[in-house]
Amino acid sequence: MRWAWSFLLALSCPVLVADELKTLKMDSPIQPDSPHSLFVGELLGNAYASLGYRLELESMPLGRSFIEADEGRLDGLRDRGQSIANAYPHLIRVPFPLYDFNLVLLADRRRCGLCELSDMNSLVTLRGFQFQEDYFNAQAVHPPLIKLGDTKAVLDMLTLKRVDAAVLTELIVPPSFYQSSAHWIQYPLDSASIFHYLHAKHAALARRLVSKLEEMELTGEVWQLRQKYGIPPIHIAPSLGPAGKISAISGSWQGYTDTPQATYWRMLRRAFAEQRVEVETRPSNWKRAKQAFAEGRFDMLIGAYAFEIPPGMLRSDVHIDYEYPVVAVGPDAQSLALMLDRGEPGKACQVLGYEFAKWLPANIEVYEASTAQNCLKLLQSQRVDMLVDFSYNLSDEERISLAQREIKEALPLFVAFQNSSRGHLLKKIFEQGFRDLVASGEVASYFPEQLSYRQARLTKSP
Repeated sequence: MRWAWSFLLALSCPVLVADELKTLKMDSPIQPDSPHSLFVGELLGNAYASLGYRLELESMPLGRSFIEADEGRLDGLRDRGQSIANAYPHLIRVPFPLYDFNLVLLADRRRCGLCELSDMNSLVTLRGFQFQEDYFNAQAVHPPLIKLGDTKAVLDMLTLKRVDAAVLTELIVPPSFYQSSAHWIQYPLDSASIFHYLHAKHAALARRLVSKLEEMELTGEVWQLRQKYGIPPIHIAPSLGPAGKISAISGSWQGYTDTPQATYWRMLRRAFAEQRVEVETRPSNWKRAKQAFAEGRFDMLIGAYAFEIPPGMLRSDVHIDYEYPVVAVGPDAQSLALMLDRGEPGKACQVLGYEFAKWLPANIEVYEASTAQNCLKLLQSQRVDMLVDFSYNLSDEERISLAQREIKEALPLFVAFQNSSRGHLLKKIFEQGFRDLVASGEVASYFPEQLSYRQARLTKSP
């Protein structure tokens, strides 16, 4: 009777209204609406309320917040990296890790492939982050480094191509940055845990707080909050253990997924080779593959555009390939221009499950066929006015006789994972294994020919 115990517990504890709680002054989070900030706010808010306190947040520059807390004008810091106590002796780290985070390198994957630090000639970063300072101080050699005062200025320099890459803690990169382009990649350089800090004058409270947080961990409240805000478990070890099988599904694409030895399946098995588990692979039509993954029937979906991954699921940071541009194909350039530019009604055909309609104007009615060749037959019989696909699905003769118009640039393809503890673990293992595969040069032999390997943009452009 868990509900009855909870009810009795509530009766036995005094209910404190906000006015009865003692105030502790802390710094405001840099990204207050991020899932990590909301998670920490609710976790610490609940823990402190049970101890008779509430947090009052004050906005101030990042560098100043460390000084204010160390000198006792703030009662502590909400959430900071694990190493700052070494630099600020009057701060006590509450020994309960809140979450893990990465120091990441941000770059354009079209320029540097999977984009490692050794590929860069210039960097920009944010001034005032001790974790970043410690990382670069530990590097024997690194590219020239520019330090700026705010995140927007750092990302603007990267966007304007004034530097090769930016280095930031992943938590302060706004989601809008990644949404602005599918070509941005993040590569983890180092990782650490985030902790809560109190000034030394609150040493007794720190001991009470960690006991409370550990109690909340045991009762499952911390895990419930992690699930609520999508915060992965602390310190995922890169090992599946006796997991038995992992499963993946994709479309049936010639040379890439249509046979067990096709390119993407070889990549996948090799990336998980050290885990010694059976990798179960299944080609299907793309619409059915996406549906089966969304329903949770497979661990991974292989070869998806970023926009095709269901909301809430995980996406690999590394891409596995770059698809060719999407083109509209019609009988002549003039008719394509009338429909695509001037709003003349038209009918288009796309392969079942592809989502190319989002790149067409509203005056185009879109039909689906099981294969690109079936779309071509509908075009030749004038039942549709255009087909939307990749030009490599046309024969040499068709390329000469038909007009083509690019409607979307080449975009990266990813692996998607279920948003679960297992999914987070699979993502971490895959990305480590895949980067090793690319770095060794072995992955080049998996592609049908050298041209398709270069198209994948897995290494730095010459």
